Amino acid sequence: MYKTILCAIENSDEAESVLRKACELSQLCNAKLLITHIIPYKLLPNDYQKELKENALPSIESKAIALGIPKKCNYKVW
Repeated sequence: MYKTILCAIENSDEAESVLRKACELSQLCNAKLLITHIIPYKLLPNDYQKELKENALPSIESKAIALGIPKKCNYKVW
């Protein structure tokens, strides 16, 4: 069915639920799961953008690890 699933999340309580569903779907389809966190740069001051980007990856990693998604997955912050 699906070969690759892209899950875009933000640092919120709802993100864990969304990631859990994406993980379940990827396992069901035997698909690669890509997790990303997208920051709207045009709307934020530069210092705040940098702070968000630095905090996003650890947040994504902790949510993924809590769901048993292996560290070998590529976690990317754009």
